[in-house]
Amino acid sequence: MTDRALDDAIAAEAAGIDALAAVLAEETAALCACDVEAVERTAARKLDLVRDIERLSATRRALTARLSDRATAAPLLAALVACAAEASRVNALNGRLIDRHQQYVARSLAALRGAAGGAAVYGPDGQSPLATTSRPRALA
Repeated sequence: MTDRALDDAIAAEAAGIDALAAVLAEETAALCACDVEAVERTAARKLDLVRDIERLSATRRALTARLSDRATAAPLLAALVACAAEASRVNALNGRLIDRHQQYVARSLAALRGAAGGAAVYGPDGQSPLATTSRPRALA
């Protein structure tokens, strides 16, 4: 077992994480632009990259376990962890963007249902039942 094999494995995994980071950036842009087709494309590419990274990670872990001097790989592993943490942060941000879009769609659908004869958009007092204010806006 050579250190070169581990270096190559770490480099391959880092390249996979870099590719994932690029796809995540594309996904963020697609989410902000509300481009559903682009989001679907990036989701498929993201899934493929995650599978590749998992395979590369397993190879790297096996090589690391067999290496007698793990200290030589420490700087490369630290950089790999930092890249993975940033990709995880962007993925979590994208998840929050998706949640926000879902909330917006749910509220829009509720308003449309109300306008189509479902629950009233405004009550007899002229207030929206969706409003959550607890104090009156004006006193008569």
